[in-house]
Amino acid sequence: MTPESTPPPFHRRRQHTRIPLRMSAEVHVGGNSFTATTRDLSEGGCGLETKQALTENTEVTLGFFLVIDDVEEERMAPLWVKGRVVWSVEQDDGRLTAGIRFEVITEQQRAWIRHVIAHLGPVTASPAST
Repeated sequence: MTPESTPPPFHRRRQHTRIPLRMSAEVHVGGNSFTATTRDLSEGGCGLETKQALTENTEVTLGFFLVIDDVEEERMAPLWVKGRVVWSVEQDDGRLTAGIRFEVITEQQRAWIRHVIAHLGPVTASPAST
């Protein structure tokens, strides 16, 4: 598997287009919390780079924070969403990555994601769509 690849079976099952987008994330799982960075984001889930391995099929709560110039943007509240780890792998270069499917997401949460993607997503992104 190449460092930037995502396991093919899950790529084919996606219902939403993933946009490459790096954001700060806080991961809560089993009473522990740690920071991570998004690799991509959609209304249905996200890809994460983490320093701790995540176990497949584990429920997680994610907090996404808009950070500009290394400072958390106070004018936009963070998004908190529950999800489930669909896949988790160690890349060839040693990075830990995981795919998270959002389990319950409201229209307000979807609007937050659409807003962030519209303002921060790459203009010429070639997203993985399903």
